[in-house]
Amino acid sequence: MDTPLNGRLHDDIESLVSAASVPMLIADYTPIITRYEGLTVEEIALRLKDEDELLECLRLPLQLGASKEWALLYGFPYEDQCPDLVARHFSEEAYPELRQHMIEQFLAPFRGVSSIKSEHSAPTLAGDVIVRSHWKASMWNDTPDYSRIVIVDLDISDLREMERSLEEAVEATAMIAHELRNPLAAVVGFNSILLSDWDALDEGTRFDLVTEIGKQLKDVSALLDDFLAGSQDSIHVDNVRVSMSDIIETFDLSDVVIEADPGLRVLGDAMRIRQVVRNLLRNADRYGGPRVVLRTQAREGRVAIQVLDDGAGVSPDILGRLFEPYSPGRHTGSLGLGLSVSRGLARQMNGELRYFREGPWTVFELELGAG
Repeated sequence: MDTPLNGRLHDDIESLVSAASVPMLIADYTPIITRYEGLTVEEIALRLKDEDELLECLRLPLQLGASKEWALLYGFPYEDQCPDLVARHFSEEAYPELRQHMIEQFLAPFRGVSSIKSEHSAPTLAGDVIVRSHWKASMWNDTPDYSRIVIVDLDISDLREMERSLEEAVEATAMIAHELRNPLAAVVGFNSILLSDWDALDEGTRFDLVTEIGKQLKDVSALLDDFLAGSQDSIHVDNVRVSMSDIIETFDLSDVVIEADPGLRVLGDAMRIRQVVRNLLRNADRYGGPRVVLRTQAREGRVAIQVLDDGAGVSPDILGRLFEPYSPGRHTGSLGLGLSVSRGLARQMNGELRYFREGPWTVFELELGAG
């Protein structure tokens, strides 16, 4: 297309791309028009479904100028053709949205479209990133000029990661609020009964209510411990000798079968070991079967602290994300939070937290160094 700008075209484009602080490419799409001249939009779209045809079209637009940021993102283009990074890594399976975006670009001149926006995963020199792409044809006498296409690709991977983190934080806050409401409501209810009916209650009932209040407050404390631990990138732990008797004696194990050797010693932080074991016992009580066992196994240089229950085990649909933070279990609750935090604490103590099935038993195992 002849315009008064043709004489200054090269200088204008060089000035534009050198001033750009974003990945920008200016390209001539007239070779696309020439290739498909005389065909309908439907016929062109049908041909572009063939991957070889699409890859050929990716090489047709003529590069008129590219900013330094574009070169940093995709590499320096070959002379007289668009960057072939996309072409060399292109496949429908890996980049379906990018594939569709490129097809829309090639169909634009035949549809009279002057602007296209897209968001998709794209291959770059730094690997796959999420790109927000703006494709714009300049206008001349109210007609799109496809010989001067301006393409700006913005890497918004960090933005999407921030949005994901924010969504997780909101979800986590809602889960914590839900988890805290149940035990606190119980505490308020039991306390109200004690205050209003103290004289009418016998001593045994009062004792039971006070005991239940204590249990509910322990749940609140445990949940807050997990939440605070999970919200920190790292937690200080002391890897010292800890006796299993110091761990076992801190729990109410009246309903738990004890197969643990209190004489064993492990290397770790006593408070954090108790936090992990408490989470495992809590999960067994809330989600497992009626029989719960606390067991220890001495190994060469290691000690395994296991909590077993005779329940059905973890549902297959959540098994792959069992230790992810705020991943809900088979029932509502903070199963994912407790296990995620517990695994993190185990690894900070040079240990590991595992889940497996052993015959009819569900087993969660905290393995630490022997003391």
